[in-house]
Amino acid sequence: MLKIKTLFVALIASVFALNAMAQTVSMGLTASAMYYDADGHEKMKSSANKTSKSSSGAAPFASIFLEVDLDNGTTVGVDVIPYSSKIGDGSNSVPDTDTDDLSDSAGTNKVDVNLANAVTLYLEQEVDIPGLDTLGSPYVKIGYSQMELETDESVQTGSTYGDETMSGYHLGLGVRGDLDSGGFWKTALTAAIYDGASFVGSQDTDSVSNTIELEDFNTVTLSFSIGQSF
Repeated sequence: MLKIKTLFVALIASVFALNAMAQTVSMGLTASAMYYDADGHEKMKSSANKTSKSSSGAAPFASIFLEVDLDNGTTVGVDVIPYSSKIGDGSNSVPDTDTDDLSDSAGTNKVDVNLANAVTLYLEQEVDIPGLDTLGSPYVKIGYSQMELETDESVQTGSTYGDETMSGYHLGLGVRGDLDSGGFWKTALTAAIYDGASFVGSQDTDSVSNTIELEDFNTVTLSFSIGQSF
C-alpha cells in the first residue's frame, strides 16, 4: 500500500511538472472490460505438496485519468481506479479424512480476489496507420502500473492470506477523436504482463503456514474514454 501511495504522489507531481511543457491538460473517465489469465500453485507446508491451478475470466471496471499533451505530440498521463473491484472467486471442497473432530478441516474453502489501489502511468504517441486513421487519430500506448490484489477468504483450517502489490507493463493501440461538445473520446486495446506474487498464509489449526504462488497474471483490456481539455 505504501509503495502505491508513493507512486501515486510521484506521478501527480510529474504530471504537474510537465504542465509547464504542455499545450493542453485534460481529464476524464474511462470504462473498461478486462480479460485475465492467471496461473499459480498452492504449497502445503505440512506435506510440501503443490496444487497447481489456472484461472481466467472477465471483469469490468471504471477509472479516472489526468493527462497532458506535449509539443512533440506525446501524451503523458496517470490513470487511477479509486475503488476495490472484484475480479474473480473460487472454491474447493476438502473431504473429511481425519477422526479428530477437534482439528477437523473438512468443508468448503472460498476466496474472493479484488483489485484495489490500481495506478497506471502511461505514454501515448500519435502514429500513422493507413485505414485506421479513418476512425480517428491512431496512437500507441505504453504504461507501467502498480495494484494490490486483495484476498477475502473463508478457509476451514482458519488460515488467512494477506494482500500483495503487483507491477504491470502495458502495450496497446488506440484511436482518438473529437466530440461535438468540445471534448474528446478515445478507445484502446491494451495487453499487460504482471509480475508474480507470493501470498503467505497465517498459521492454521495445524500450526503451519501454506503459501500461494501467483506465477503468471496477464490481461487484455478494451477501454473507452471520454475527456475534456482545459
